[in-house]
Amino acid sequence: MSLTPFRSLLEAETRRAGLSLDRETLDRLEGHYRLLVKWNHAVRLVGDADPEVVVRRHLMQSLALLPFIRERQGSLLDIGSGNGFPAIPLKCALGDLRLCMLEPTLRKSQFLTTVGRELGLRDCEVIRQRVDRPQDLARHGRWDSITMRGVAAIPVVMKGATAALRPGGRVLFMVGEAGRSEILRHLAGPLELVASHPLPSTDSSYIVAVGVATNSSSETVH
Repeated sequence: MSLTPFRSLLEAETRRAGLSLDRETLDRLEGHYRLLVKWNHAVRLVGDADPEVVVRRHLMQSLALLPFIRERQGSLLDIGSGNGFPAIPLKCALGDLRLCMLEPTLRKSQFLTTVGRELGLRDCEVIRQRVDRPQDLARHGRWDSITMRGVAAIPVVMKGATAALRPGGRVLFMVGEAGRSEILRHLAGPLELVASHPLPSTDSSYIVAVGVATNSSSETVH
């Protein structure tokens, strides 16, 4: 079977990263990409839908969060889901993960709903809601993981995280240097920095993991 450029690159990059993804997962990741390209003509989801850009900048950076998700069959709240990164790749890789995506924009929320339906993702919900206040974060319960890509809501998320996380839960930010600095500025008890690592294919963006303070941590902070 002839592979598409996207699929060939996806398989090569996941192998290089040491990720063992089955065919169904790879099919779903490719399905997300196909829908992204289709919808991108009418709804600006990504600036560049070239396979190499999407695989390396969006998809592989999303999958880089996998080691930081402690409850593999737990729950994930994604804030400002937009084009589905990182939430959709994480859900594809962790099929038993309960996923809720918060996206206030109508067309983008429709896109996410379509992706979930067409990929056959179970236990996957899209809610049209902004996170403007700390209490907005806990409106839908408590979560094992919270993810956010971007910087706009960092102060609000930092203030609301304790009430929205389950014991041992983490907020996983995908941010640049400015966002990382802002997270550190807002860091205060009972939250602590769990880890900070560069994202793949970049030296200026990071995964920053924040959790409720414990007596010890197995992660290395850089």
